[in-house]
Amino acid sequence: MCVPPARKERNGVPMIGRMGGGAKGCVGKEVYLDDLTAIRNEALFAPPRFVSAWLERNLNDARDMEIAVLLFNIAVTMWPAAILLFVYPSHILGGVYFALFNALYLQRFILAMHYSTHRRLFKPGTFAGETLNRLNICLYAPMFGIPCNTYRLHHIVMHHVDNNEWNKDLSATEAYQRDNVLHWVCYWVRFMAGSWVELPFYALIRKRWNLFSQVTGGFALTLSSWYAAWHYGSAPFAVWTCFVPFLAVSTALMFGNWSQHAFVCPVNPRCNYRLTYAVLNHPDNQRSYNDGFHTLHHANSMIHWSEFPTKFIEKLDEHAARDALVFSEIGFFHVGLALFFKAHGYLADHYVNVGQPKRTREELIALMKERLRPMRSWGDKDEFPESKKATKAD
Repeated sequence: MCVPPARKERNGVPMIGRMGGGAKGCVGKEVYLDDLTAIRNEALFAPPRFVSAWLERNLNDARDMEIAVLLFNIAVTMWPAAILLFVYPSHILGGVYFALFNALYLQRFILAMHYSTHRRLFKPGTFAGETLNRLNICLYAPMFGIPCNTYRLHHIVMHHVDNNEWNKDLSATEAYQRDNVLHWVCYWVRFMAGSWVELPFYALIRKRWNLFSQVTGGFALTLSSWYAAWHYGSAPFAVWTCFVPFLAVSTALMFGNWSQHAFVCPVNPRCNYRLTYAVLNHPDNQRSYNDGFHTLHHANSMIHWSEFPTKFIEKLDEHAARDALVFSEIGFFHVGLALFFKAHGYLADHYVNVGQPKRTREELIALMKERLRPMRSWGDKDEFPESKKATKAD
C-alpha cells in the first residue's frame, strides 16, 4: 500500500496518497485531503436571526443549514428580480438576470436540490413539512429551467437504481465514447428531447402510478407556465426565465453527469467504484456540498454530504482495492473539458495513487482510455457478467 494505516498529517489534515501512478518515475508530490477542513462556500449571505432560528427548529438535520440558507438567498434575490423582469420586460434586463443568477446560484442550487432530494431538508410527518420538502423540485427547480416535480424520478429512482446502465437510465453514459464531443451532443439532444417522453414511460411500464402522475403533472405544469409567461407576460420574460434557463440547465446537467460518469470500467460497469470517480481538493467541492466525492455517493446515496471527506478516509482502502480513479486539484468540469480536448495526459498528471496498482503515466492513460470506450448492455443481457457479482459485493 502506498498509504500506511497510520497516516502522515499536515496541520491536522491526513495524507491520502501521492500524485502519479506510483510506478518508478511516476511518483509525485504528497496529497493531503484539504477538503476535510475547507471553509464552506455554498451560501452567499446569512439570513436574519429570526429566519435562522426558525430553520434551526424545523430542519430535519442541523447540518443542512448551508442548503436552507442558500434557498433563502435565492428567494430574497432571484424571485424579486424575476418579478421586476415581469413588470419591466427587457431583453437587456433579462440577459443580466439570467447571467447574474446563474453565475451565482446554478451550480450551488443543483447540488442543494440534489442532496435535499436524497435526504429530506425539513422535518417530515406534517403537511407543512412535506410541502416544504417539495419546494426544491416543484418551485425552485423551474426557476432554473428544470421541469417541475421531475427531478426525483429522474435522479433518485432512475439514475441511482439503474446506476448508469444503458437502455434503462436516461442519463446513462456508457453507450458513448466519452472523449468525443459529437457523442456528447447526441447525448445532450437525447436528454433534452427524450426526457419528456422517457421519464413518464419509465414510470408507466414499472406501474409506479404515483411517480407517473407526478412527472406528467410536472411536465404539464411546466409547459403551461411557459405558455402563461409568454402570453400573459412578455417575450423577454418568457425567454429569460423559461426557455434560455431550460437550455442552459439541460446543458449543465448533461455535461456534469457526462463528466462524472465518463470513466466506466468495461469489465465491471456496475461497480460503484468503477462507474465514476472522485475529484478532491478543488474549490468546487466547497460550492457543491462535497459533490466531488461521487464514488462514495453512488456506493451509499444516504451518506450526508458533510461526512464525505471523513468517509473517504475510512474507505480509502476500498478505493485502492477496487482500483477507483481519484484526481486532485481539478473538478468534474475540468475532467469533461480535458476529455473533449483529448488531454488524457493532463488527467494522468492529476491522478492520485491511494494504493491502487502502480502504473506509469502511459499505463494510466491507457487505463483511462479503456474506461472511456462505449459499451452497451440490453435489459437482462449483460455483456459483462462479472458486473452482477460486483454489484452484490458493493
